[in-house]
Amino acid sequence: MSQTHPFDLVVLDLDGTIINAYERAPISQAVHDTIAAVQALGVPVTIGSGRTLDYIRNHIPGDLRLTHPVIATQGAVIGDPVTGHVLAEVHLPLDSARAIAGYVDAHGYPTAFYFNDAAGHTRIMQNMAGRTPQEEETFHHLLGHPVTLVDSFSPLLADDGAHPPVKVMAYNHNLPDPVDLLIEYERRFAPPLSITRSHEWLVETTAPGVDKGSGLHRLCDMLGVSIDRVLAIGDSDNDIPMLRAAGFGIAMGNAAPHVKAVARWVAPAIEEDGAAVALQRWILDA
Repeated sequence: MSQTHPFDLVVLDLDGTIINAYERAPISQAVHDTIAAVQALGVPVTIGSGRTLDYIRNHIPGDLRLTHPVIATQGAVIGDPVTGHVLAEVHLPLDSARAIAGYVDAHGYPTAFYFNDAAGHTRIMQNMAGRTPQEEETFHHLLGHPVTLVDSFSPLLADDGAHPPVKVMAYNHNLPDPVDLLIEYERRFAPPLSITRSHEWLVETTAPGVDKGSGLHRLCDMLGVSIDRVLAIGDSDNDIPMLRAAGFGIAMGNAAPHVKAVARWVAPAIEEDGAAVALQRWILDA
């Protein structure tokens, strides 16, 4: 790695940082060109996202040539964006996954279980039966991934040799009961499980100690990069562990105040190409 620049690696969140998938907006030209310029300078750029490896590979323009492993599925997966190979993954403990399945099956809250197959592709099982068409469309869009509808999750995990999920995501919006699933999941399942909010409507659960921060540590170990020489940019609650772990964490201007509070610097909002501004300020002009 070159020592002529203050950073040896840049890790970017996706949603709310370089793409606005919830508004169906792709990477802007300014952000695209700035990422390309950073890479041309010899500083590799990669992704740290709650999204799946498949999603990341399908939504990052090929001409950016992001070849370093990415942090996917909230830190549960480290994957090769070129080949699609999973380099490391951490599943929920089977007993914990069964407990969540039983809770969800009993209450009917909209939920998705993320399973990785032998080839590393993610299968999302979703229990949207009985929801309105509008809710189904919204949840499908937030997932950004093909899904298989199931009536219940418990049968998927009943066998002793059942393959546990890498992540569980709950849709915490317009529920029939006046419940905040983030609070409820934390009360029931944390500790030991890691629980975070990736969007105002989405509550995500991963294995104990698994988050974007742990994923960044694992990635740095793989690459032989000092985490102190990593610049990371994010905007949401699930980015906080990554912003804290990185040598220099940057929050987007559209981030909540408590996310900005853990950052070393605050960039403009995504609508103002804040990620491009940050990369220009701290790498290209450094």
